[in-house]
Amino acid sequence: MIDAGGRAAVFLALLLGLALIERLAPARRWRAHGPARWVSHGALGALAVGVPAAIGWVARPLVGIGAAIWAERAAFGLFHWISLPPWLAGVAAIVAMDCAVYIQHRAMHVSPLLWRLHNTHHHDHDLDVTSALRFHPAEIFVSTLYKAAIIALLGVPVAAAVAYELLLSSMALFNHANIALPPRIERWARRVIVTPSMHVRHHSMVQSEHDSNFGNFLSVWDQMLGTWHAERPGRADFPIGLADTQARNVDRLGWLLALPWR
Repeated sequence: MIDAGGRAAVFLALLLGLALIERLAPARRWRAHGPARWVSHGALGALAVGVPAAIGWVARPLVGIGAAIWAERAAFGLFHWISLPPWLAGVAAIVAMDCAVYIQHRAMHVSPLLWRLHNTHHHDHDLDVTSALRFHPAEIFVSTLYKAAIIALLGVPVAAAVAYELLLSSMALFNHANIALPPRIERWARRVIVTPSMHVRHHSMVQSEHDSNFGNFLSVWDQMLGTWHAERPGRADFPIGLADTQARNVDRLGWLLALPWR
């Protein structure tokens, strides 16, 4: 099992590797690319680590892996109540958690209260690997408690919880990166997983488009549940972000932290 230090090393290596690739071969023209994005998004990323750490300090079962350990010791949750081979329970748990993350993401767009927290992520004028860090600490707080509850109710095996945490963060970096897969690979890959060119449509300024493609890892949820957006040919570049802030600087850390309360 990969420990917290190992997961952090994988995350950092992937972050820097994708950043290098998108600088060498960006899929879209940069609009607001610069050091300010790295500083403000990096600060939000640090807070995204600090919030679960603080919650875990208060009560370890309120964070994902802590919830999995508690469920295992208490023999609580679906996968502790049914008899499955360990490998099958692990795979099923990862798929179930990915569905839960899809549901959470969709709820963030439907609920006005949750949207106030989530739209910090969508006020970005560009989409690059640092956008995977651009989440308000209040959203991280809600997300941490939600994932812990899902993990406990499902009785997710500890190894599967660790694996999905790593998968979730790695796919977020991959999906937000300003890169594009070769067309032939893209056509096949997006049938199974969420690709960068699929996810960038979710950040379109057009509301009907940013209310689509909610998946993080598996694309099947969007395909099955009516939120799939099929790409139209010849539209590689389109406005990213939200219409009401297209004319302002959206990368200042103070503004981002105050945004949900405005």
